[in-house]
Amino acid sequence: MPTLDLPPQFVATIGRVFGDAGRDWLPRLPAIVAACRQRWDLAVGVASPHMSLNYLELTHTGDGRVVALKVGVPHAELFTEMAALRRFAGRGAVALLDADVPLGALLLARVAPGTMLSELGDDDRATRIAAGVMRRLAGPATDVADLPRFEHWLERALRLTREQWDPGARMPRDLLSQAEHAFERLADGAPDVLLHGDLHHANILHDAHLGWLAIDPKGVIGPAVLEVGRYLHNQLPSGDRGAVLARRVAIFADELGYAREHVAAAGLVDGVLSLCWCFEDESLPADWDLALAVRRRLAGLVPWR
Repeated sequence: MPTLDLPPQFVATIGRVFGDAGRDWLPRLPAIVAACRQRWDLAVGVASPHMSLNYLELTHTGDGRVVALKVGVPHAELFTEMAALRRFAGRGAVALLDADVPLGALLLARVAPGTMLSELGDDDRATRIAAGVMRRLAGPATDVADLPRFEHWLERALRLTREQWDPGARMPRDLLSQAEHAFERLADGAPDVLLHGDLHHANILHDAHLGWLAIDPKGVIGPAVLEVGRYLHNQLPSGDRGAVLARRVAIFADELGYAREHVAAAGLVDGVLSLCWCFEDESLPADWDLALAVRRRLAGLVPWR
C-alpha cells in the first residue's frame, strides 16, 4: 500500500477547510497519487514544502520532462482552476499539461527555479512585475459558462456577512456598503474578462526560461481592473503601509492604464471580500484591526461614497 509523508499542518488545514470531505480524502490520497503516477508515467517525486490546500509533488515523466503533480480534494475551485489554466494556455500562467477531474489532479509544467515574487525585497519592482503578468493574462471572457462571476462572489459574501456570518458586526457595515458601491462603479459598462482571481505575491513565480508566471488561479469572470485587488492589500511591509498602498496604486495605474481611483476601488472591493471569506472559513486574522485599517486606507483613496 503506497504511503505519503504529509506535513501535520497540511493535514490540519485540509480538515479545517474541507471538513469531513477532507478527512475522508486524506487516507485515499496515497492511492490517488499512485494512480496519477501510473496514468502519466511519473517517477516518485519530492513533496513541495509549499503545500497549503493541495498536495504538490515535484517529479518528472518517463521521457525526462520535469513536471509538477497537483492533487486536491475535488471541489468547485479545483475544477475552475483547471478551466482557467486551459484558457490561459500558458499565456502568463503555468502550463496545464493534462488534468483528471475524477482524481482531482493536474499535471503542470514545472516552474524552475520557482522563486516567489515575495522574495524580491523591492516592492516597486515586484509591483511592476505583477502588472506585467496581469497584462499577459488579460483576455476576453469567451465560452466561460463553467466559471463563476465576481459579482456573484461579492453579492453572496456581503449578504451572508450581514445576515449570518458576522452577528457581532466585527466587519463595519459602512465598509461593506462602500465595497458594494465601488464594485457597481467599476462594473458599470466594463467588459468582462477572465481573471486569475487570486493574484498575489506567492502566486507569481519565476521561471528561468519563461519569466514570471502565475500559478493557482481561481478562475472568475469580471472587469479587468479587479485583477489588481488581491495584490494591493497583500504582504504589506511594516512601517507606513498607507504610503506603500498609494505607491502600489500609482504603479498599477501607470503600468496598466487605469485611473488611480479605479485601482484603489478594486483593492477595497477585494479586500472586503477577503475579510468576509474569513468569517466563512472561521479564520479571522490575528491582526484584524490592522486588516481593517488597510481597507480604510484604500477606501480613503476612493472618491465615491
